[in-house]
Amino acid sequence: MLEYRKIREDEIDQMVAIRDYCFRNRYTGKRLEDFCQWAKVSNSIGAFNGNSLAGQVMVFPLKMAIHGQTFSMGGISFVATYPEYRNEGVMKQLMRRVLAEMREQGQWVSVLGPFSVSFYRHFGWDLFFDKVQYTFPTQLFSMKKGDMGRIERFNYQENREQLAHVKEVYQAYALKTNGMMIRSEEWWKRLEMRQSEASFALSIDHNGQPQGFIRYVMNDLRFEVLDQIALNVSAEKALWEFIRVHRSNFTEVSGTAAVQQSFGSQWDEPQFKKEIVQDTMIRIVDVEHFLAAYPFQTLTKRLYLKVIDTFAPWNQGVYAIDSQGVVKIAEHEVAQEEYLEMDIASLSSYLVGYHDLKWYHYHEKAIVSETVLNEWDQAIPKEQPQFYGHF
Repeated sequence: MLEYRKIREDEIDQMVAIRDYCFRNRYTGKRLEDFCQWAKVSNSIGAFNGNSLAGQVMVFPLKMAIHGQTFSMGGISFVATYPEYRNEGVMKQLMRRVLAEMREQGQWVSVLGPFSVSFYRHFGWDLFFDKVQYTFPTQLFSMKKGDMGRIERFNYQENREQLAHVKEVYQAYALKTNGMMIRSEEWWKRLEMRQSEASFALSIDHNGQPQGFIRYVMNDLRFEVLDQIALNVSAEKALWEFIRVHRSNFTEVSGTAAVQQSFGSQWDEPQFKKEIVQDTMIRIVDVEHFLAAYPFQTLTKRLYLKVIDTFAPWNQGVYAIDSQGVVKIAEHEVAQEEYLEMDIASLSSYLVGYHDLKWYHYHEKAIVSETVLNEWDQAIPKEQPQFYGHF
């Protein structure tokens, strides 16, 4: 009989061992140091056979912005089970306990990068961000010189005091952009530890105010954009001009953008390699608390929501939502045609803005009347999410 409990700090060596075995790439040096540091601060649940770790789920304590509201978020990472314990329900028990732990910690939402979308949908997570990974040859750059304005270039070893401005720009962008992860000081340190060779270019306007930045590495003949944040189009153009003037040093540029940004349409020749990647999933951990903090757009009348959630039973039930707050009610108190019914996975992606309710209704992921659908459509903010965190 396995025991399920929190993993203690003196058991981190077992977390390293199971990670190395299951992911087949051994961590050393800075990567290992980074892993151990986050293992200390994470809320990790393990399945133990006696004193030996058989399976684990790590939960990073993070934050994210959803339609302008900041939520504590549990970042699921390094999910692993030794082969001899697989297909025995170990992961099911770990997930149940992880959800309960996140709820206890006040993490009303959770995000993860799946090895299998269907696997995590079973536990209540669903996709919420479609990104484009692009690669284009330097010949696509216009030969016409653009306006770069004032650019400050630096790295972690030289002029790193400029990093404070980078953090300010990122924070401003994250708070106004739906779905972005809020980066703590600890997360910025993690980025440095994992990619200490990265450089930065900071775009500064004529008033001396930072307006955008890129974080990048140049690998062989590739210019790889790790972060690209711009508060306005002038900063965006300036940063692309900064990349363009490097064209004699590399043959291609790669990076990531949100699908809804229609990346490449601003180029004279937008036909270059773009791959749509769906590798980010979200789950509401505690529906009642999440709805209470959720920034509804318009609540002209009371809305009713029925939630199906087999792995977090505290979420199961019917909720009444109005301008006074959220309350859980008995199902018999409201007629079926008056409420929206969704499972937790579909509800999670819907409320963060992945698709509108008509999409979920069409794909039979929502049971709702036309009248109630229109009421929900007026109440939910419309901005689609962006998320670029990697756990």
